[in-house]
Amino acid sequence: MGITKTFLFILLFALILRLSLVFVAYHGDLNNNISWATLSVERGLKGFYGSPDANDWPFSAPNQPPLTILSLAGLRVVYLAIENISWRLNNQFSFFPSTFIWFWEAKGMTLLMKLPSIFADLGIGWLIYKYFEKEGKHKLGLILSAVWLFNPITWYNSSIWGQTDSIVNLLGLIGIFALLNKNLPKFAVFFTLSILFKGSLSIFTPVLLFVAYKQNQTFTRWFQATFYMLLATVFVSIWFHPHIDLPFWLINLYKERILPGEIGYLTANAFNFWWLADSGKTLDSTVYFGLQARLWGFVTVLTGIILVLIWLKHKINDKRIFASLLTVSFLSFLFLTRIHERYLYPFFPPATILLGFVPYLWIPYAVVSLTHLLNLYHLFWAPSLKPLELSFMNPALPQILSLVNILTFVYLLRLFRSSKL
Repeated sequence: MGITKTFLFILLFALILRLSLVFVAYHGDLNNNISWATLSVERGLKGFYGSPDANDWPFSAPNQPPLTILSLAGLRVVYLAIENISWRLNNQFSFFPSTFIWFWEAKGMTLLMKLPSIFADLGIGWLIYKYFEKEGKHKLGLILSAVWLFNPITWYNSSIWGQTDSIVNLLGLIGIFALLNKNLPKFAVFFTLSILFKGSLSIFTPVLLFVAYKQNQTFTRWFQATFYMLLATVFVSIWFHPHIDLPFWLINLYKERILPGEIGYLTANAFNFWWLADSGKTLDSTVYFGLQARLWGFVTVLTGIILVLIWLKHKINDKRIFASLLTVSFLSFLFLTRIHERYLYPFFPPATILLGFVPYLWIPYAVVSLTHLLNLYHLFWAPSLKPLELSFMNPALPQILSLVNILTFVYLLRLFRSSKL
């Protein structure tokens, strides 16, 4: 059937909504991204990561993967090009609106920082629509793409906060759909790009590799997938370290700068199990019952992933794959330490798709959307809603929301166990 006028209207309205919210708030995270974008162009990409000492950087040392920095550099180049062109036009043509120059200098980088995430939102909506259209469920595709595009957690994350979670998940979702179509090389490329942008979807790796293994892919396909994965990794990373020891440098970069994060607490503002245990600034090296909290988190999540794989082994289909992915993402959010509020985002793309197969998932989906939105709002406080801010002054509210998340997770497990997926 192709793209209909109705779907184009949905996309257009979703885009207008997001653009109208771009300048509603300015999160401090944008300072890091804009400074890294500026310095990557001024200093060059080679050796960019340099010193890990925060004092050597305007805001903080870069702790994002190579593809993120590469994209930021690209955005800075676009900013400078538009600035240069607008000045030339302003000098040559009297009718050129000079106010655009002042706007661009003041807010151009903010706009550019948010635009890729906004378009990634639309991209995920398009993938959801195309998936169901391919299954002959055009109307369902329209509904679920609209559910995704107008779920407040998506436009709040991209347009108001300016985070890049939608880009990571778009790349990952392209890879997942490729895997469902048994296109292993395409899966390897896009999932690798997702990890090279940000490691949020690394938690999906055991499930997706298990699915690929059970598909009985040929040796040639595995070889091609591995080759393209390595090629993508080298192409993205070599800009920063053009040396023969690139693989070791990249492993060390992830180990020392990216995976540990900046906050070593039990929870980094995530309403999860560890918030109930201790929402204060308690390090995850704290020992509970003979083990560090961080190890307890790893053991819990690893055990859960193994159980998910055992469940998935009995029958592998699209429904069970998406159910497994949302379960693993929710499990990781609830029980790993050092988790930020945004790290529940990977739950939503597979959950939105699964709504098309499991109608009774709507209630837990709505509940988790609400708790996640409130979690995103907590400490950001944008836009200012005084009654809600005052409500959060009561420590009981975050604890209740954390408990609701855990109970919803348990409900989902019971739901999947009893349903015929």
